[in-house]
Amino acid sequence: MSAVKALLGRIVDYAGLFPPAALDMETAVRNYQTYLNGDDSALLGNFLVAVSRIGEFESTFQTACCEEQEAPWTLSIICSSETDSDAQAIAQFRQGAVFIGSLEAKAADARAAEKVLTQLPAARARYVEFPPEKAAEVLPVLADRGARAKIRMGGTNAAVPDAEKVARFLLACAKERVAWKATAGLHAPVRAAVREAGGTEMHHGFVNLFLAGALAFYGADEAAVVKTLNEEDARAFRAEDDVIRWHDNMLITDQIEKVRREFAISFGSCSFDEPVDGLKEMGWV
Repeated sequence: MSAVKALLGRIVDYAGLFPPAALDMETAVRNYQTYLNGDDSALLGNFLVAVSRIGEFESTFQTACCEEQEAPWTLSIICSSETDSDAQAIAQFRQGAVFIGSLEAKAADARAAEKVLTQLPAARARYVEFPPEKAAEVLPVLADRGARAKIRMGGTNAAVPDAEKVARFLLACAKERVAWKATAGLHAPVRAAVREAGGTEMHHGFVNLFLAGALAFYGADEAAVVKTLNEEDARAFRAEDDVIRWHDNMLITDQIEKVRREFAISFGSCSFDEPVDGLKEMGWV
């Protein structure tokens, strides 16, 4: 396996049901099926669906995809604050070769995270999204419970966190050896200015983020992690057969595989095409 394939494997969790795309269920389901059968399927991770829409997903999948299904589906369920009823809905889910791979929930602090993880089934990967500034108190709870962290990188009605805040989150996760995923605001591979209704804002790149995560995992300091997050020139990231180089850093395929397996898991995006198109512009896919 090449270093780039190791970095990008199953990296994009498809969140077409969520803003800003906010597609209807049938469109999102058919899109995922198309991506799953397409040339870039190696980049495709889970299908994200809110727990309140599991029933709608089941009926839509039954009518829209059964005849076209060539590979198993994996879902990531976005849970509500009603974790008892969520757990019941998850336990009752049955839909052929569609499997629940992970569960995602929010918690304001360590106590809330403890409650969430007590109520959600531990047999599946569990992600908890919390304010990054609460990492020091929340991450030990996640580590103790075998759970994972989730960081919001922007998106509708959410601020884009600065590089220093993201770096501190990654370093804290590395210290506790807690795996993480990201969500929102990561449509482009490399950090770039994005024009929005209120003006232009810098958005993080997912290549930046995952390579910064790799640096944190292997013991880099905050300055190196921040520098990687802030890089805006795609040419700074150079991919060879079995190595990725940038700045004064390099990672070989085995190192990247370990990071993706144990630490930097995936990111959610309401678009699959935009991240893939950006990677094609870089010549990485």
